[in-house]
Amino acid sequence: MKKYFTFIALATLTMVALIGCKGAKKSVQYGDLYSEKPLTIYVAPVTDHAERREVKYPGDTKYNNELDLAAKYMYQTTQKPIARLGYYVIGPTAGMQIAAEETRSTSKMMTGDLKSYKNDYGIDAILFPIIHKWKQNKEEWIVYVEYVLVSTKTNSELMHTWVKATKEVKTNFKGVPLTMKFDNDFADDMEMSNASAQRCFLVGQVNDYVLRNLPTSSDRRQFEDDKYFKANPAYFSYYFSTEGDIEISTSTMDDYEEGCFVEE
Repeated sequence: MKKYFTFIALATLTMVALIGCKGAKKSVQYGDLYSEKPLTIYVAPVTDHAERREVKYPGDTKYNNELDLAAKYMYQTTQKPIARLGYYVIGPTAGMQIAAEETRSTSKMMTGDLKSYKNDYGIDAILFPIIHKWKQNKEEWIVYVEYVLVSTKTNSELMHTWVKATKEVKTNFKGVPLTMKFDNDFADDMEMSNASAQRCFLVGQVNDYVLRNLPTSSDRRQFEDDKYFKANPAYFSYYFSTEGDIEISTSTMDDYEEGCFVEE
C-alpha cells in the first residue's frame, strides 16, 4: 500500500456538494479543549469491534482482510488532519510503541486515569478511534464509528462524536462492487483491491471530516479565530455517493444505537 497522504488531495476533489449540518458553536462544543489548550495528541490504536466472518470459504477470508485493512487505514489517516490544525501528533510508529507499554484495555483507559501519559510522554490528550460495526444495505456500505478525545490532565472528554458513514457502492448480481472511475483511481494509487479501497476510502474521508472540525491549536496565532464557527453535532450521518457528492445530516443517539447495536 502506497503512502496515504494522497488521500487528502482526493478528499478535496470529492467535496462537490456538501450539505452542511452543524451543531453548537465550537466555543460550546469544545469548551474544555479551549480551556486546556492541549498541544500534543496521541492517537491510540483503533478499537475494532466489527464482526468477522467465520472462515468457511475464500470469500470469508477476503472479507475479513478488507475489514482489517480498513481499520489499519483508519489509524494511518487520523494523524494528518489533526497535525494540519497545528497540533503535535505522535506518529504511528512511536504511537504503537507507546501502546505496547500499556496493559489496560481501551475501555479502561477511556474511563481511567491518564495522567501517566502526561508525565511519561508529555502527551496532553489521547484520541480513541473506534469502529463498532460494518454492514451492507442494498448498494450501500455502512460503517459505525466513534471518536473520543480525552485529556490526560483532567481525564475529561474534549470531544466525543458518533458517525454513521455510508458509501454508495454499485455491485453486480453477485454482490461484487463494480469498478467506478473515481474509486478505481484510488484503488490503483493505493495498490488495493476495489472492495478494500471502498472501505478504506470511506473511513479516511470520515476521519478528515470529523477531525478537521477541531479548534485550531493554541500554538498558532489563529487560535480562537474559529471559536464562533459551528461544530459538528455529537451524532451525525455522512453519505458519499458514486458521483463523489457528500451529504451530512443530523442524527440522534437512538438512531445511531438502533442501527449499530440492535440485532437485525
